[in-house]
Amino acid sequence: MAEPDCGECSSALADDAARRPLVVHDAADAPVSAMATLREADWLTQDRVTAFTRVFLVLLVGCIASIPWTVPTMAVGHDFAAFWTAARLALEGRAADAYGDAGRAAVTALLGQKIFAPFFYPPTALLVCLPFALLPFAAAATLWIAATGAAYAAAVRAMLKGGSIVPAIAFPAAWVCALFGQNSLFSAALLGGAAVMLDRTPVAAGALLGCLTYKPQIALLAPLVLLVTRRWRALAAAVVTTLAMIMAATALFGIDAWIGFIRVLPEASAWNIGGAPGFDKFASPYAAVRQLGGSGDLAWIVQLAAAAGAAGILIATLRKRPGGAAEIALMAAATGLCVPFFGNYEMVILAIPGAWLIAQAIVQGWLPYERITLAALYLTPFAMVPAGSNNVPLGPFAIAALILLVVRRIRHLHL
Repeated sequence: MAEPDCGECSSALADDAARRPLVVHDAADAPVSAMATLREADWLTQDRVTAFTRVFLVLLVGCIASIPWTVPTMAVGHDFAAFWTAARLALEGRAADAYGDAGRAAVTALLGQKIFAPFFYPPTALLVCLPFALLPFAAAATLWIAATGAAYAAAVRAMLKGGSIVPAIAFPAAWVCALFGQNSLFSAALLGGAAVMLDRTPVAAGALLGCLTYKPQIALLAPLVLLVTRRWRALAAAVVTTLAMIMAATALFGIDAWIGFIRVLPEASAWNIGGAPGFDKFASPYAAVRQLGGSGDLAWIVQLAAAAGAAGILIATLRKRPGGAAEIALMAAATGLCVPFFGNYEMVILAIPGAWLIAQAIVQGWLPYERITLAALYLTPFAMVPAGSNNVPLGPFAIAALILLVVRRIRHLHL
């Protein structure tokens, strides 16, 4: 058998190469492909996100369960301790003592000799906490977290109208809130309920917004939203509920409780303005400026400018009444830039605009960069503290990004 001639082989290869189209590999192809991956984020499927958050949830549970051995000095539930002791004093007919040294001494007796803030909430908050004071502290804290967590999960499920609830349960802000024993899971439940009901049963939605009187800063934008969108029945219900809660608190706890609350306000202001909890635990523009070494005056200027901008965007976007869920979703997102002491545990209310965005995407498809941005925002409550220790204030940027996502989605609905 004759061997092939090398010259003939070379000639054949050259002819074949000549017949092939010329392909030029551009160095920009790889970045373009990477940008497309981030733009569409098709790899972030619902099944993958659910699977990841299930694993994440197991890790969170494991970390919390290990605290007595890994971080035995951590005061878990210390914020709920302030709620519980204040409600206990109210049950004893000493609601005014919940504000100031007596309330702080009660928390110290419960948790040990540490520095605790006094009870800062209005007497209307005692209405919410009072039933839990009938139980021992550990049982009350467990029931508090379970009840508010269940209400939060139910509200998010109602907003999603399909899809898995696991990512919302594993949302880091929800676990930060539960670890502190804070009340923002309850706030998120009220906002989510209002979002679901505002179009169909505006009176019930207004009543839920009125219940936020227990923590007025979270309802800061509610009157503005209801006025701009001309939700008169909801506004009337919110006002009536607010007045009813004030009257009930006064009847149960007396005028002295309100006097105690007013007297403690300067201390509450100094506690937060001075950054006693740590500026890295706040997600507001004010905290970001202070964290970067800016003066208090500069921080307030930036905070007021950001709040004015958020309110302006809110008004301009909601004048056409895009729908109750959209209106409450944007209100919840904008609240993060309007409250100067917006804690990482309070970021759980951002699950409401997040759930609304996901519900819209399930029906209409994802917009460019929407999935990847939501994924990044999801982890922000955990990343805030380590990022803050390196002078990177993530909070306000994350909230601003969420506001832009909601505004863009609302505008997309009206195209």
